[in-house]
Amino acid sequence: MHPGLEQAQWAVFHGPIAEAVPLLEGLTSLDDHAQVYARWLHGVALGACGRYGEALELVELIPQGTPEFSMARSLRGSLLRQIGVHDLALLADRQAMSAAATPGAAIEALTGLSADAVGLQDAASAASTLAQAGSLLERVSADPVTAPTWWRHRVRVEWVRCEVALLQEQAGEAADHAALALAAAEAATAPRHVAKSLLFTGVTQIESGDPAAALPTLRRAVMLSSSMGFQAVAWPTHAVLAALLQASDPKAAQEHAKQASTITAQLRRGLSGQLAARWDERADIRALHQAASATGQS
Repeated sequence: MHPGLEQAQWAVFHGPIAEAVPLLEGLTSLDDHAQVYARWLHGVALGACGRYGEALELVELIPQGTPEFSMARSLRGSLLRQIGVHDLALLADRQAMSAAATPGAAIEALTGLSADAVGLQDAASAASTLAQAGSLLERVSADPVTAPTWWRHRVRVEWVRCEVALLQEQAGEAADHAALALAAAEAATAPRHVAKSLLFTGVTQIESGDPAAALPTLRRAVMLSSSMGFQAVAWPTHAVLAALLQASDPKAAQEHAKQASTITAQLRRGLSGQLAARWDERADIRALHQAASATGQS
């Protein structure tokens, strides 16, 4: 691998995301295959920063017939889910599945399809598709020598298992999957995946009736995501903290709502057309802005 590309890849998955973006923008003299992979990495980095519009534009530059095309469609699905457009994400993940030529790409696509079903409140489809992803992952990662290389797929599968369990109102099972995701992310020294796993863990602690345990978990998640530039994780963590603290510490709750509102306003500026309109329609985003406005008037 090109040394600069290898350095950028490390930054995307194991370092501050803001360091990865300039590294990827400064890469030169890449061959065609390396250039395509660099674009996918760049899209991942921009998405983690919350620069969804730019990430989606890069994704569209990855052509059919390349090994990264399926991965690019899966990334598009992930970005669209983060914007809240689950129906369009479903279309992207179906394209990813159709183009998947490797077990890794197939696991990515199946995991995405399951997450889409969660967003569309289809628990049966979500569970069925996720079972396929999990079964394939177990087969390809059975060799203990190569098992660590599948850490990212394992974390993502556990995230969606957590989401499916929450959709089925099985908080205890969801907590188990969040814990497995967190352990895998920490073992891989992957701070972005750790931060998101902490968010899932905090939510499952709340749903399990233990908000006292959730508070330090979520505070750790927001500190890690904010310090490392993971805006896509930071804003929902602030939002959960705002809801959690509303009764016990209204001042802190309002500050978290303000932080979440500020970040979401920044993310909105990168969107246009239908995606901007769909973002503006989100009830949770409108509620954050209202809470932030109330803060300013107090």
